[in-house]
Amino acid sequence: MRLSFCLLIALTFVGLAACKKDNNSDSPGGGSNYNYGPGAVFIKQGTSGIRRLDMPSGVVSQLVPDWQGGAGWDISWDGKTGVKQMDPTGNAASSDYVLFNTSDASVIKTIHYSAPSGDDHDGGLPMISPDGSMLALGPTLDDGLVIIDLNGRVIKNLSGYGNYDFKYLDPINWAPDNTILFKMNGALYRTSKDFTRASKVKDIPFTDWRGHAVASPDGKKIALSAGNHIWLMNADGSDFHVITESSQQETKPSFSPDSKYLAVLANSRASSPGDGFGTAAHLCLVPADGQLYKVYPGEDNRVVQVVENGRQPDTRGLGIAVVGDFVWR
Repeated sequence: MRLSFCLLIALTFVGLAACKKDNNSDSPGGGSNYNYGPGAVFIKQGTSGIRRLDMPSGVVSQLVPDWQGGAGWDISWDGKTGVKQMDPTGNAASSDYVLFNTSDASVIKTIHYSAPSGDDHDGGLPMISPDGSMLALGPTLDDGLVIIDLNGRVIKNLSGYGNYDFKYLDPINWAPDNTILFKMNGALYRTSKDFTRASKVKDIPFTDWRGHAVASPDGKKIALSAGNHIWLMNADGSDFHVITESSQQETKPSFSPDSKYLAVLANSRASSPGDGFGTAAHLCLVPADGQLYKVYPGEDNRVVQVVENGRQPDTRGLGIAVVGDFVWR
């Protein structure tokens, strides 16, 4: 009897310890309500400023107020620094790239940049390198891919690779080893670290794929949106397969800082009253483990619908609506 009683006590403590561990989990939905994992999701909706969704708490706050004269922005891979693109008054052939702290939006420095072409166009959309030392500027009407340092000095000005010339607004994205992913001739390519060469990662057999591809922070995976759904592959292009399923479209995958989850936009519906965004897709989280997930609320309890702290899902089970861009850092 004493042995059984002691065993019962021991099992009780084990259960309590397990519950405590679950409540402290940094996995989406793994702790108390509104716990969506590590880091923050930064959201820019149309011409508005940048909002910050704190993932461990679900609290949404305004980080950067609205600004005019530049659509580009990004957040560093460590989540500490942001950049926004501005158009200096009276000089349409240049751009200012303003670096700011994500803790309080205070300005770190302003990078004054003039387009290499010298034509009447702004610089490209900025992307902060994983090591924080460079900005990649996306292709414009007159310039290809331009890499600058944080003093505005041009490191590389690339019109294209081989017989391919970059096109206006061709998507580009950094990989964690400071190489760049981009689309060329219907395939995903990766630059060398010095940007002098490019090698094919994978042919992408979808005509609707525009070139967006994101690498996981641990460097092991690449995700993209094609054929209306999210696809995942290894960093070398192997094991390319679909991981989301719905009757609609899933877009804009972004990896969590620990590479375990993907935030995606899905379930396009008229947004909840008070959101003010009209018809919008909604933010949801799926594990980046290569399995297939149905993203509509109630169809797969492994998929997390992100709801702002203090609010409830709408009658369909949907949470935060996004019209625009976002990134998880």
